Amino acid sequence: MAEMMLTLEGRHFRRNYLLYIIEITHGNDKHFYIGQTGDHKYVTARPAYRRLAGHLSDVGKSTENQVYRYLVEKVIGFKEAIGNKNKFSDEVKKAVEDYLVNSTVKMYIYPLQDFKPGIDQANHLQNVRKVTLFEKMVTKLFVGNSIEIANKKITKPKLGVECPYPMVLDEIVSDFNLKQ
Repeated sequence: MAEMMLTLEGRHFRRNYLLYIIEITHGNDKHFYIGQTGDHKYVTARPAYRRLAGHLSDVGKSTENQVYRYLVEKVIGFKEAIGNKNKFSDEVKKAVEDYLVNSTVKMYIYPLQDFKPGIDQANHLQNVRKVTLFEKMVTKLFVGNSIEIANKKITKPKLGVECPYPMVLDEIVSDFNLKQ
């Protein structure tokens, strides 16, 4: 029998508009990243596992590896790796690898609505705006509960705006024991 096995279910390959929360546990430390799928430039919404792979990519010039870059800059403290113009050195990659080897990475995935292939750009962008608003609401909840998050950009939703996915919000509040 294989020493390790990674299992992806068929549904992990389906494109959906999702909210996801990545949790990295390292000893007593927990780091969270809140993200969503639904691209502003292209008519697509990537599967969750592709977002996770992108976030953990060690390609220095990438713009999608926010979690890896957070670990490099904020947790491990390689200031020379700030920004996405340079490749990561072997020393940086080894330090992140050592950190992750002694960590557990979880991805909580909350499907919000189906992505329909062939959707026109106007309807896609309407969906993306709803998902982005929801991401802002969840981010605000985490910050309001004094939970530090790895997101570089934290934008609060406009006051009085209605939650587009209230049942999913209740699930997240319960899963992370958040106060509203």
